Amino acid sequence: MFLLVCAVLALPLQVASQEAITSPMAGVRVPVLTYHNVDYSGSEYSVTPEQLEAQCQWLVENGYTAITVGQFWDAAHGYGTLPAKPIVLTNDDGWASAMTFADILGRYGMVGTYFVNNNEWQLTPDQLLSLAQRGSVEAHTASHLNLAGLAYETQYAEITNNKAYIEQITGQPVRFLAWPFGASDENAVRAASAAGIVAAFGLSGTAANSAALDPYYIPRLMMMVTDDLSTFAAKVTSW
Repeated sequence: MFLLVCAVLALPLQVASQEAITSPMAGVRVPVLTYHNVDYSGSEYSVTPEQLEAQCQWLVENGYTAITVGQFWDAAHGYGTLPAKPIVLTNDDGWASAMTFADILGRYGMVGTYFVNNNEWQLTPDQLLSLAQRGSVEAHTASHLNLAGLAYETQYAEITNNKAYIEQITGQPVRFLAWPFGASDENAVRAASAAGIVAAFGLSGTAANSAALDPYYIPRLMMMVTDDLSTFAAKVTSW
């Protein structure tokens, strides 16, 4: 009888412990920033190296820690923890200036996530491997097509060909996708899932909430050439 009572009393503690390990984390606001070119082109969706330097310095001075999309996703599902002020820095399209992006982030102890297309004329395989060793390289479709409205077979081929291209070079699994132009539809989501993509990122202008994620349209914030430090700070800190 004594042993039975002890077992019953211990049960709630065991259940509580199991829940603490397996339950997804409570909601955490995580800004996911989207960059493209880092150059002096003046393009709307570019930033200069000096802008990026100042933004990285601001993040460090304000206590932010950069994480990859994989770290964010895993923590949101109870398989890891997040720093006090997490931020995800993504770079789209795989332009040659992604190397500049990585170099600047590295000077501030930050990691990036690189959503790339099959554009070897911009980033060589050796450069792509270097990015994977300094962060995470993920899918952005083979040829940067707007997938919304395309045939399922085309959507699937765009994603699988891109995924295979990256994995062959980096030797690492590709689990995530950024929709080109932030555009998708129901068939595109089915194609991504069938290709082994567990989550996809869009462009909706808000921070992500780790406890309320649409797995195939996680929001990101676009960085632009017109962003000064006050605009940048507002994007990072506002919902």
